[in-house]
Amino acid sequence: MSADPSTGRPFPPAWKVALALVVAALLVVGVGALIARAAGFAEVKDAIEHADSTWFTVCFATQVAALAGYAAVVREAVRWDDGPDPGIGLSAHVMLASIGATRVFAAGGAGALAATYWCFRRARFDRRDALVRVLGFNTLFYVAFGLGAWIAALLSALGIWGDAPLALTVPWLAAIPFSFAAAIFVTQPGRVEGLTAPGGAIVHRALAYAIAGAAWVREVLPHPTGTRSLLWSLLYWGGNVTCLWAALSSVGESLPLPELVLAFATGHAATILPLPLGGVGGVDAAMTYALTVVGVPLAPALVAVAVYRVFAFWAPTIPALVALATLPRAGRGLDRVAAVRV
Repeated sequence: MSADPSTGRPFPPAWKVALALVVAALLVVGVGALIARAAGFAEVKDAIEHADSTWFTVCFATQVAALAGYAAVVREAVRWDDGPDPGIGLSAHVMLASIGATRVFAAGGAGALAATYWCFRRARFDRRDALVRVLGFNTLFYVAFGLGAWIAALLSALGIWGDAPLALTVPWLAAIPFSFAAAIFVTQPGRVEGLTAPGGAIVHRALAYAIAGAAWVREVLPHPTGTRSLLWSLLYWGGNVTCLWAALSSVGESLPLPELVLAFATGHAATILPLPLGGVGGVDAAMTYALTVVGVPLAPALVAVAVYRVFAFWAPTIPALVALATLPRAGRGLDRVAAVRV
């Protein structure tokens, strides 16, 4: 994907899209077959046959709400600090295109960042501002994610609500405060300027931009834009957690909310790792395992995760690929919006 907003092809050729989808499907089938073998094919078949499809409507609705929250955060990031207002339509196009990029690029997360950066450049932000905004709003997403996981771990560890094992709660209780403390430390006024200075080796530049993204979050959060972005982020994560709850309900399983959040967070953490195609296969396995840790039998856990992933991963794929293929149209729209601002 081209980093230049005026040249290059911002989406891959059709053969690469088809290949990525085939590879993703094979990964899911392979991982699912291995887990099903461990659970017992008969038990998995029984869980599928007794699944209540009426819950699928809830799964669909919660994913629509989650994606709407994602699009709203993109919009807030563009129009922050007197930026152009792309409206919800263009914001949704950018959001879906970034999802499409995770489906077809080997490094899914990098592909999503590249697609979003391309759009911000078309909105006439300079290179640094565009990259910092993209990294910033993605960091802000994980502020909400981290807070939710930490609160769930604390409630469960104290026995207030839920009873997840320490192996699931302690990593979150330790990692989230450490991450927040480190972010606060490196973004302190007087320190952040030196850490984000341009130049140096590629590793230094990458770290400088990551810190600049965290500093962007710190700057935005006290303002109404930050409040709105945080609330929209909570809608995104809440929609996904509710989708997993509905998927579990479809196979007759339920969990206390903190345990549900911890299982979701542990499974979703696989997407942070440098796995191909948005972590497909890895997320399925990690989330299934996390559900068994909090007491869900393996067979219904596997089926519930499969249902969740149908709505959270596979259902948005077609509109996301269409959005990625038509990204130049969104680019022209962003350019027009930016021109009106000027």
